[in-house]
Amino acid sequence: MASFLMWGTFPLYWVNTIAVPAFEVLSHRGFWIVPFLLVVITWARMWPGVSEAFSRTNLPWLMMSAVLIAINWGVYVWAVAEQAVTEAALGYYLTPLLNVAAGMLLFGERLSRLKALALIIAGIGVLSVAVLVGSWPWFGLAVGFSFAAYSSTRKKAKVEAIQGLAAESFLLFPIWAIYLWVWGDIKWVTTEPTAIWLVLGGAVTAIPLITHVAAARRIPLSLLGMLFFTVPTLQMANGVLVLGEPWDWQRGVAFGFIWTAVALYLFDEYRTSRRAASPAYK
Repeated sequence: MASFLMWGTFPLYWVNTIAVPAFEVLSHRGFWIVPFLLVVITWARMWPGVSEAFSRTNLPWLMMSAVLIAINWGVYVWAVAEQAVTEAALGYYLTPLLNVAAGMLLFGERLSRLKALALIIAGIGVLSVAVLVGSWPWFGLAVGFSFAAYSSTRKKAKVEAIQGLAAESFLLFPIWAIYLWVWGDIKWVTTEPTAIWLVLGGAVTAIPLITHVAAARRIPLSLLGMLFFTVPTLQMANGVLVLGEPWDWQRGVAFGFIWTAVALYLFDEYRTSRRAASPAYK
């Protein structure tokens, strides 16, 4: 819940950086997360775990997950700058459903009838955005697919939360450092009011990711999936009520399909958990 509440209020944080190009904001996120993690790892004496993250078994998965989470970060910052927070929230509504699809395709998990119906209805919801609103929800699709792919890939690496995030961040650090040094606009260091938001963006990025990955390794994914819906709900509320993004009947109909799919997903998860728990009460 800590990670989800932080992610849910992200639009109110990153809107303070919209004067900076999206890729430069992404570079700052990737750059400043490294000093923060160095302090945490040194303080907690986690360097042996970081070394383990770079093992031959874990490294390929962490290289993939690093690219995927960077895509997710960049798309979301871009969405905030383009006043598409509501559309990005659609992607996070889709993420648990996409995780279900990934579980079926990649891990051989069985798909219940209700979850299959939920996936179909979610697909109708995405199509209805394209038809009724007049454009494909590219931000939402990119956010949803990138984060679902990150979750699946990250689960393959047998590394704890902070050590894995550190390895991902160290792998991408040279890219962000070179970009900021060669192409970045460095005047923000002393003159731009966005400086504090960019520098603190490293910690703001790291903390919810650490808590999320730690939770994913410790609690059932079904519970994680149910709690996850607090993220898009908060983001959507912030987009419409605080940032003043448009909301009309076309979006209401489209999101109605998505919310129906979410309701089916949650009901199926609740029913499954009750079945699993029932023998304990007999």
